Amino acid sequence: MTKFFVVGIGSSAGGLQALQEFFSNLPENTNAAFVVIQHLSPNFKSLIAELLQRQTKMPVYEIKSDTIMQAKSVYVLPPGKNIILENEELKLLNQSDRINYPINLFFQALATEFGDRTVGILLSGTGHDGREGLQAIGKAGGVALVQSSETAQFTSLPESPLPSGLVDEILSPHDLAETVAGIVRFSSNTEFYPMDETGDIDPNELQQILDILADREHIDFSHYKINTISRRIKHRCSLTRNPNLKTYISLLEASPEEQKLLRQELLIGATSFFRDRSAWEFLENQVLPELIDRLEPEQQLRIWVSACATGEEAYSMAMLVDEALARFDKPLHVKIFTTDLDTKALEVASSGIYPENIANQISPDRLERYFTRQGNQFHVRRALREMLIIAPHDLTKNAGFSKMHLIIPN
Repeated sequence: MTKFFVVGIGSSAGGLQALQEFFSNLPENTNAAFVVIQHLSPNFKSLIAELLQRQTKMPVYEIKSDTIMQAKSVYVLPPGKNIILENEELKLLNQSDRINYPINLFFQALATEFGDRTVGILLSGTGHDGREGLQAIGKAGGVALVQSSETAQFTSLPESPLPSGLVDEILSPHDLAETVAGIVRFSSNTEFYPMDETGDIDPNELQQILDILADREHIDFSHYKINTISRRIKHRCSLTRNPNLKTYISLLEASPEEQKLLRQELLIGATSFFRDRSAWEFLENQVLPELIDRLEPEQQLRIWVSACATGEEAYSMAMLVDEALARFDKPLHVKIFTTDLDTKALEVASSGIYPENIANQISPDRLERYFTRQGNQFHVRRALREMLIIAPHDLTKNAGFSKMHLIIPN
């Protein structure tokens, strides 16, 4: 795996000025590869590579063919193309005649390929290309940054991912450059990163951090996967420019704000509609038919989806239950208890509003039946939302719900 960071930068209208300011303030020795995805007309030659070369001593290349990235280099997407990553190689694809989302496509590939060695940045622009991709980078342990609305000529692009809660910093192009340089420099510090061959941090220092969170935030994270906790602590350490865990622990001990930020970082859940298809097919074809067959008409069907995050898996269950009831033609009162520690995530679940890329996870038939489209979002229909009882719940402290027919742990 490549040792250096990869920084993806997406922009559209007004983005050139922001790009120029960013690269003019970026130290030339920043040990990262930079990939610029600027929305361009396919009918005109792009001068972006030439213009950016005037702002930095790093070499700037317009990508002409499949390219293996090098650190301290800048790569610019040419007009009419999309770009993906394959075995750490930039690969060009022709854009289709349909609407293209080149920023999303590349950011999602970055999240998959490089994980916590990734920084994603959205600069000035219109639309929402890059929103889901930046969220994917955040969920993978990477750093998600956007340009501030005060400095962006057009704000809809950098503001689009803000409701997700996964954006780490909102800054001017000048400050974005300094932040990226600091993250790369401190994350490459051998005092801190990596801590061992597995990437897990020292058990004694980990316990100190968990004790602080248990005491100040009243949450016991000791049951979480050590690798996940380690990755997300290192993420916060990078953002706060702490070169090792000792200094970070001192900050955490003294700062209520950092305690809340780390708590939120650790609560981020990876979820999607019908994640793990084989498991959902088993529920649909084996488990639910047997449960429904055992119940009498008008009885209550009680299901608990724990650690539901933003609700996708709970709504997936609701869809399957509704379809099963229709097949059996049996009226039941359905209650799907939908719980999580993260109250911000539960707000998303309660709203039932999701980005348009969920069309990649849900069949067209189910989308039409259970959602209404409003602009670039899908809204869960009321009948499905009413199956869910959404509430905060801490499995390590609170008793579980009783008399459940089915429990879906996450």
